[in-house]
Amino acid sequence: MDSRKDIDKSPLHRNRPFLILWTGGVVSGVGSSMSSLVFPLVGFALTDSTFLAGLAATGVLTGELVGRLVSGPLVDRWPHRRTLTIANTAAAVSMSSVATASLTHMLTLIHLVIAGVAIGVADAFVGPAVSAAIRHVVPAGQLPLAYTRIQIREHLASLIGPPLGGALYSIARSVPFIVDAISYLTFGLLSSRLPTTAKTSDQSSRSFLSDARDGFIFVWRHGAVRAILIWGGLFNFAMAYVFTAVTLRLIRDGVDPVAIGLIDTVAAAAGLIGAVAAGRLVATFRTGRLTIFTGLMLAVIVAPMGLTTNVVLIGALFAAGIVLLPANNAGISRR
Repeated sequence: MDSRKDIDKSPLHRNRPFLILWTGGVVSGVGSSMSSLVFPLVGFALTDSTFLAGLAATGVLTGELVGRLVSGPLVDRWPHRRTLTIANTAAAVSMSSVATASLTHMLTLIHLVIAGVAIGVADAFVGPAVSAAIRHVVPAGQLPLAYTRIQIREHLASLIGPPLGGALYSIARSVPFIVDAISYLTFGLLSSRLPTTAKTSDQSSRSFLSDARDGFIFVWRHGAVRAILIWGGLFNFAMAYVFTAVTLRLIRDGVDPVAIGLIDTVAAAAGLIGAVAAGRLVATFRTGRLTIFTGLMLAVIVAPMGLTTNVVLIGALFAAGIVLLPANNAGISRR
């Protein structure tokens, strides 16, 4: 097992705990990006209603929103290895229940929504636990490079997942859920190989409510932090809403699931290009101006999406809006 001393001496590409987190994140990220496409597809197939299919699509987002309310203080109090193992295993169990119900033709909309909420709650613990674990297993001088590679990992997963999900859905409805369950289980197994030292300092002397209260007080008293969190929350909600609405409209018009998945792939490719250019953009433009311009660009691309079902045009619009996001996020993160 790696000791802290060994970790500090290892370059990032030989840092075994970081490689575990990166590899597990890629596998799980591909599965999650598949599911973000497949949930509304299955919801529409079950109900023949875009409204009800939208409920299926928002289950994971709702669960993640609820989970985020408590995951931060709890992740700081729990060992990262245990948190990641349990959260990924719980998500794998929930996804497996959907796969089994689909295989046996017993899947219902209620089951799909409840499972989505459970998966979203589990995901709300995975993200903060990965971030906290990276800060522990990666030396401070290597953290910028580590987080850059995590950004690349996320865009890579988004490149692969949606078209793969569409292709697997074309084989059978249950196949994407089976693959996603395996991806969560794989990340859980890899997480169990993390060193036991991958946790934060002991906070047993403080209660969970005290930590949560201090966090809310800190956010409330710091206007910049409050503005960033509000903007980020509204932005994430808006983007999820737009993507879900576009997906459901294309489904209703009979567009092939693989083609719909390619829209997300084009957007992810733009995000990857933006990540490469992020350093220069952040150094050139002030964070406030970059954030405002990014928001305006995203607002401009939304209206034309309601006027077409051409997947090439929609993909290009998404790409134009997303290419600046990595620089925007990097600028906010350094504040």
